[in-house]
Amino acid sequence: MRALSMEKIALVHAHFSVDGLYALPLARRLKVPLVTTLHGFDVTTKRTDFLRSGRPALVRYALLQDDLKQEGNLFICVSEFIRRKAIEVGFPEDRLVTHYIGIDPEQFSENAHADASSLVVLHVARLVETKGTAYLIDAFKRIAEKHARATLVIVGEGPLRTSLEDQAMRLGLAGRIRFLGAQSHAEVRRLMAEASVFALPSVTATNGGQEGLGLVLLEAAASGVPVVGTRHGGIPEAMLNERNGFLVKERDIEELAAALDQLLMDPGLRRRFGAEGIALVHERFDIRKQSHLLENHYRSVL
Repeated sequence: MRALSMEKIALVHAHFSVDGLYALPLARRLKVPLVTTLHGFDVTTKRTDFLRSGRPALVRYALLQDDLKQEGNLFICVSEFIRRKAIEVGFPEDRLVTHYIGIDPEQFSENAHADASSLVVLHVARLVETKGTAYLIDAFKRIAEKHARATLVIVGEGPLRTSLEDQAMRLGLAGRIRFLGAQSHAEVRRLMAEASVFALPSVTATNGGQEGLGLVLLEAAASGVPVVGTRHGGIPEAMLNERNGFLVKERDIEELAAALDQLLMDPGLRRRFGAEGIALVHERFDIRKQSHLLENHYRSVL
């Protein structure tokens, strides 16, 4: 604290409201504004589930979150969906702003849109309930025979990995689904540059948890990969239905399979959706533009 007091600190910015609560005493002592970004689970998870989690930080947040709501100077919502949810759970509407977290589109190589001999459906996610990976595997089973050369590549770790591998085995897809585990960001960018379709069929978790936006969808779009997502959380704000991909209903395996099938069948559609995705990211989610807007939000509380 002594070292911090010697610096000219203008404000404190915390990510996730759980950490915002921890940062609140620091902002008080420094007598500077506290800005907190609300990302997703911190707003959509039920207070009772925080209490039941057994994790000290989450239990503390369940008990003391009203302090943050009362004293926080500004709450940045990563999507309009999260802003609406924040209002529902008692965050002050006049201190909420929607601000999309940007990405650097220049970091991503434009997709080569490989021909039908190398079709890849790519899924990058933590392997937890919310990401809907089990539904993606079921949907891939529906189209696997029709698209005999297609593979499903799953990048990520998580508590459901073993059960998902077992699911692939039961469905006879062990040779068609590759579980790569956690990979570096550079490797993910390489995989996106070679993918035919990117899929993120997120679902609402049993504890109410939902996606705030889905930055990985933006990264896929920046690579020129057509995307398939669900009408879930902030995902409809990160992609445009029938412009750079398809939105389907949560847990609807048939609709998900149909979307994948349509994209795998049509290389021209993949190229068109891919170009639309690149344009979308440059227009709405370029980190340079978004950083400038973030600085304006800072100025509003100084």
